[in-house]
Amino acid sequence: MKAILLFDIKRCTRGITVYLVAACLLALGIFTGSQFSMNAGEAIRLDSPYTIGFMTGMLSLAIIFIATILTSRLLFSESENHFEQILFTTPLHKSGFAAGRFLALWWLTFSSFLVLITGFAAGQQMRSGGAIQLIYYGYPTLIFGGINSLFICSCLSSLAWCTKNKLLTAIGGLLLYVLYMVILLYSNSPFMAQALPQSLLAQRISAIIDPFGLSAYFYVSSTFSVMQRNSLLVPLSGYFLLNRCVILAISLMLTWLSYKRAADTSWQPHRPKAVSHKRSPVIFRLPVTTVYRFPAQMKAIGSFIKTDLHHTFKSIPFAASAIILLFDMSMEMYAAIEKGIRIPQQYASAGLMATTISANFHLLGLLLLVYFVNTLYWKSATVKFAVIETTTAHAGIKQWAHWCSSVFLLLLYTALVIITGILFQYLYRYPYIDWRAYAGVIYFNTAPLALLAGFLLLINRITKRSYIALGISVAMALIVASPLSKKFIPIPLLRFFSGFNGVYSDFNGYGVYVSFFIQRLFFGVCIVGMLWIIYWFIINKSVKRIVVSVIFILAIISFISGRQFMRGYRPYNDLADVRYEKQYRKYQAIPQPTVTAVNTNINLYPDKMAYTITGNYIIRNLTSLPVHRVLINFDDALHLLKAGYTSPWETITIQQVVSEIMLQHPLQPNDSACITFEASYHWWPVNGHLPSNAIIENGSFMRISRYYPQIGYQPQREITDSALRQKYTLGAPTRLKALEAPRATERDFIQLDMVISTPKPQTAIGTGELAGQWQQGDRNFFHYRTSEPIPFRFAVSSAHYSRSSVVHNGVPINVYYHPRHAENVAHLINCAKLTLDYCQQQFGSYPFHSVTFAEVSSYTKGFAGTAYPATIFMTEDMLFHTNIQADQQQDVINEIAGHELSHLWWGNSQIAPDDREGAVMLTETLAMYTEMMLYKKMYGREKMLAKVRLHQQIYDAAKGFSDNPPLYKVTAGDTHISYSKGAVVMVKLSELIGESKVNEALRHFLREYKYPHPRPVSTDLVNEILKVSDVKHHPAIRELFMGT
Repeated sequence: MKAILLFDIKRCTRGITVYLVAACLLALGIFTGSQFSMNAGEAIRLDSPYTIGFMTGMLSLAIIFIATILTSRLLFSESENHFEQILFTTPLHKSGFAAGRFLALWWLTFSSFLVLITGFAAGQQMRSGGAIQLIYYGYPTLIFGGINSLFICSCLSSLAWCTKNKLLTAIGGLLLYVLYMVILLYSNSPFMAQALPQSLLAQRISAIIDPFGLSAYFYVSSTFSVMQRNSLLVPLSGYFLLNRCVILAISLMLTWLSYKRAADTSWQPHRPKAVSHKRSPVIFRLPVTTVYRFPAQMKAIGSFIKTDLHHTFKSIPFAASAIILLFDMSMEMYAAIEKGIRIPQQYASAGLMATTISANFHLLGLLLLVYFVNTLYWKSATVKFAVIETTTAHAGIKQWAHWCSSVFLLLLYTALVIITGILFQYLYRYPYIDWRAYAGVIYFNTAPLALLAGFLLLINRITKRSYIALGISVAMALIVASPLSKKFIPIPLLRFFSGFNGVYSDFNGYGVYVSFFIQRLFFGVCIVGMLWIIYWFIINKSVKRIVVSVIFILAIISFISGRQFMRGYRPYNDLADVRYEKQYRKYQAIPQPTVTAVNTNINLYPDKMAYTITGNYIIRNLTSLPVHRVLINFDDALHLLKAGYTSPWETITIQQVVSEIMLQHPLQPNDSACITFEASYHWWPVNGHLPSNAIIENGSFMRISRYYPQIGYQPQREITDSALRQKYTLGAPTRLKALEAPRATERDFIQLDMVISTPKPQTAIGTGELAGQWQQGDRNFFHYRTSEPIPFRFAVSSAHYSRSSVVHNGVPINVYYHPRHAENVAHLINCAKLTLDYCQQQFGSYPFHSVTFAEVSSYTKGFAGTAYPATIFMTEDMLFHTNIQADQQQDVINEIAGHELSHLWWGNSQIAPDDREGAVMLTETLAMYTEMMLYKKMYGREKMLAKVRLHQQIYDAAKGFSDNPPLYKVTAGDTHISYSKGAVVMVKLSELIGESKVNEALRHFLREYKYPHPRPVSTDLVNEILKVSDVKHHPAIRELFMGT
């Protein structure tokens, strides 16, 4: 055993290859530690023991690939060199051989992982600059690296010794990775947030069976505070200890079984087949003239393709890869439809299936393509037929055949995943097949992979050894085509091998991204074509005029398509924000006027991805000091056409997007002036659309007030990265206003009057109430205005809508939606009625004359529903279009109506606290309370309490990853506190003092602090609650709001 162990280690660690591999692992570790560390939370340090622990666990996934390569080299070396027949004719014992070989496999795998972790530690040190705490790296390396190495080596060695098939063993390693990704969905992992929250039972099962231990790591540390995560190692106890013991036991059992299998294997020599002595037929040889014409070349290509596909389809890797691909895609589709216990089942639309495929197929297809291109190209050399093949007349065109074979395989894989998506649609009873959506799988995945196949063939053609070609191909594919390509290739035009993980909307399809993506593919085809021609030049050492002409034509096409693709490209420039902060931060201490009225016209041009705005502001000096200069900010994304400042004493032209207006006649307290402006907006696909400013062909939504001119210094433009702030000597960023800071006195609500025009037959939905509509030429016009002052916050949508309307107690309720998304409309209207009745009875009269719900496309991100005065917008792919009748029947429509509509009392028209600690408690927490009470009213107390337990679970899962302020000091970023903890606290309060008492306090609070009364702070609400409650409950109430 010892001799075999030392022999294998020595054999695998000599030569220049081992140093190259070690250097690559070290470089990968340094890159991961310095550039690619996953941050679990803003308050969790990158060099904390918690972060180092889970990053070590994630890096241990690399053991799969390391062990697979080593298994292929070590466990099959004798059979590949035909030495297995005489191996045990020596004094070597099978048991000692098997034990030594397995120990060598484990030791080399673990040593390789140690090199990777060493690089990771060095990269972390380069980023943080602190000292390396060896215990922080050593502990998880042993717990994750040591045990996981043993588990993977035992699995692969069992597979290798049982099947004696090298290719099947390699596929088994890939299958381990795919299976683990499935398990991680149920681990409560921060990286699988889209599946949160999973049930506690699913988390516990995952914690026990997770072979890599990460699920147990997350489960045991779920109760940790930020301080504990930053200072303590996750203890090897509870489910974490159980998991490691279970995996260790399984590993030892597999090791023993594989050892016995290897030791008991009888190596029998192959018996030569009996040779039958048949009379050889007479062969007549006739001279045949070789034909080089085009039809003959096509026949030769067809022959090569037939041979390639025959060889591929009969191989185990093809069958195994197809099974793995279908399994992985099926699990991803299932996860996309079934969203856990918080969000209901999604409708299995073609768009959902296609985008799920696009998000996952490209990377898997890339890895499979690297393998099959290498296999096809070197097949002849492997079977020692290349010497004969190269002497044939048409051997030079076999590259075309290999490329065609690779494309055929890609199309076959594509067909398999598309068929799987269609099957899921029928299984989930949503059989509307949208072929435009599935065509995107070919545009955005198959086409760039087919182009990549040509590039990989060139690499294999240039390289002299198959294994070197495979290594270079893997490295280049990851650099130029994987998600890592953004790190290496910042210019989007040059990432033509990459896929597209964009959105598909029932409103708009893929939109302009299809033609945009095809332009980049044309550029890529030209580049790959020129590389092949240049290679041909180098090999043949001759220049032909026609070939030069082809290169010239390809260069022209690539220039035109590349220029068209890059049109409008705007790389991010942090220096602009640095200059802004350094130059204008002084305006935080300079009095500025306030906008009090907005009169605007918005012209939408969805087919051009553009809009224009013209506007007129009335500004007033609401301070007690004269205003000598005004800072006007237009958004950088807008093209400023003209703007000006006008007062009774002077007129000033505004020419820059950020302008300081020096007033010759200062604006005295309570004096007014006017700002007029005209600007346009157009977005280009190369930059991507802004989710909050998505003007698209159908289903547009713009939080358009964000892009209107702002007055005064804008702290949201400050750079938040601490390293960049230190680099540019910016000092500390602007802090959120403390709860105890002096209260805001200005009354900055506005009167809004807006006219929106959009092409026929689209309907434009604005903020406020519809005052009129008309048609002019080929455009529809809609006039919206507010009867009461509102906060400076308005939005616009435009689409081909269907409409449902009712009038409830004199209030019209309108729902605008996609024609195929009518499933939940009636229920939404009923929930809106319930919300209006409850809020008016308990809190006060509804401040508007109507309420409008409008669905917008999935191009808009960041919310499921968002409320504006008299109007609520909902995205199609979050909650509005979900199957609330399925499985657990989570009624998110009731949540949308209860939560968002209640914002018209709390936060968007009547109560509008200024931006300080505790402000979101007065908006989101009160909306969550209303949502819970309405859920109780519709479904009863028990079901409402079940939702409260769910929110408690969400809060418990998230509280350890960020600072945990008390509810009355919560900030906008702590959504797990303002939403989930807020819901729990308010329900506990209603159980403590009674729902009627809570509502009485809220009525008093609204009456005392709604506009135009002074703006409230969170302690005002707490005081109102204390006023209506029994003194004996005061300590408990203070603990609910002020305790952590």
